[in-house]
Amino acid sequence: MKIKSGVVALILAMTTCSASAHNKNLEKYGDIAQFGIPLTAGAISLYKGDTEGLFQLAEGALYTAVATHAIKFSVNAERPNGGDHSFPSGHTSAATQGAAYLQFRYGWEYGVPAYAAAALVGYSRVDSKHHYWRDVVAGAALATGIQYVVSEMGYSMSNYVISPYVKGDEVGLYASINF
Repeated sequence: MKIKSGVVALILAMTTCSASAHNKNLEKYGDIAQFGIPLTAGAISLYKGDTEGLFQLAEGALYTAVATHAIKFSVNAERPNGGDHSFPSGHTSAATQGAAYLQFRYGWEYGVPAYAAAALVGYSRVDSKHHYWRDVVAGAALATGIQYVVSEMGYSMSNYVISPYVKGDEVGLYASINF
């Protein structure tokens, strides 16, 4: 009986050590993939010679980062580990923005694997106690919505023109937007 309980204890100890090591690897994956997914999207656009798409990717990333951090600092929700600025998940919004870009620009063949990789980023944030599920879902929804507006609806900085003008005694700004 002692041998069996010793074997069970050894197996449990090994499983616990493996799970702990796996969690650190999963957390590291999330830290890397938050940048890796959008960078991969950019590499695909470069490979395809898609400069318009590359601009959409960069614009979506900028808007997503600004919106995510503005909300984080406005809400200042507590993290599961006791830290600040939990809502929404920045790692998840960054990863999902790259995935959304791939899906909107090149279709589901590119989007599905990228969304799966982004979902694993979100899972890594919950598993490591940096975020709640609501933070992850909000980050993913925010990024997808912003990239939809840029890629599908065509709202882009390239559609706006703001320029100064001087005409005699008049000085002002000219603004134009194309839809």
